Amino acid sequence: MLRQSFKFAKYTSFKIKHMKGLVLENKKVSLQDNLEVPSPKKDEVLVKVKYASINSYDVETIEGQSALLKKLSGAKTYPVMTGLEFSGVVESDGQRFRKGDKVYGYPDLAKGQKTHQEFIVINENYIALVPSTIDFSESAALPLGALTTLVGLENVGKIKEGYKILINGAAGGLGVYAVQIAKRLGAFVSAVVGPGQEQFIKDLGADNTISYKEQKLQDINNTYDILLDLTTKVKFTDIKGLLSPRGVFIPANPFNHLSAVLGNPFRKKKVGYLMVARGDSGKLTKIAKWVEEGKLISIIDKTYELKDYQHGFDRTREPGKRGRIIMKIADH
Repeated sequence: MLRQSFKFAKYTSFKIKHMKGLVLENKKVSLQDNLEVPSPKKDEVLVKVKYASINSYDVETIEGQSALLKKLSGAKTYPVMTGLEFSGVVESDGQRFRKGDKVYGYPDLAKGQKTHQEFIVINENYIALVPSTIDFSESAALPLGALTTLVGLENVGKIKEGYKILINGAAGGLGVYAVQIAKRLGAFVSAVVGPGQEQFIKDLGADNTISYKEQKLQDINNTYDILLDLTTKVKFTDIKGLLSPRGVFIPANPFNHLSAVLGNPFRKKKVGYLMVARGDSGKLTKIAKWVEEGKLISIIDKTYELKDYQHGFDRTREPGKRGRIIMKIADH
């Protein structure tokens, strides 16, 4: 009871009642400044968002492509529906985190609030302390990309040292972490990239690069134990010949491959399911430790002010990106 009373007292001393956020209505986003600051419930903390990423899922949400997922989840609709990765400062004491803690994380993909707003309440299991060696902007570029690829390679791909991996879309927001983490886990990494990206990706650890402008995937004369497609443009039927007998195809958007995902259970060449629905405090702590040890670096393509949000969404649609697109949410 003392613990609960203390939490309530700490929260009621928080004087800000309204905040800015990007509101989605009729497939259009607008910046509004009269949104109500949310109140944390059990197992949640209130966090002041410093930076948040913009990624393709946000664009899909605006265009209505993720509406089915949200409907199937029975999720409550919130004014702010975009923004997943973020970094910020805890504003209320919880069970695991205290006011003033610097955290980063990833809210539930289908349910709950999103991060393109000045304050968010989030389950403490979805966040971790930011890496001590980087700033808020770099921390906000990490959780979704690093966590998704870590889970995809370990849990779905069952990666082992010496595995041969092909990463399609290696220079994007997920790809830059997939290259680094695959190397960290002992794989031989081949990366498919666009013009001018070869050396950048090799510097991140790729053993070999392939230009999609010069060679089609179907024409590659090699086989791989894991084929990670982060472009959402590849069909399983077109690339299954690139998989070794134990090979796994892992698409960034499994909904484009439902027949293959749910297909023949006796097929040796399998299709995985690359989707991490929410943050994981334990794995985010592991990722933070890698960063602090210099084994993983955060990659930012461009950073935008909140008022320039439309430029950020436009950049997400453009080719040739290197890493994450970041938006500064808080001014102080």
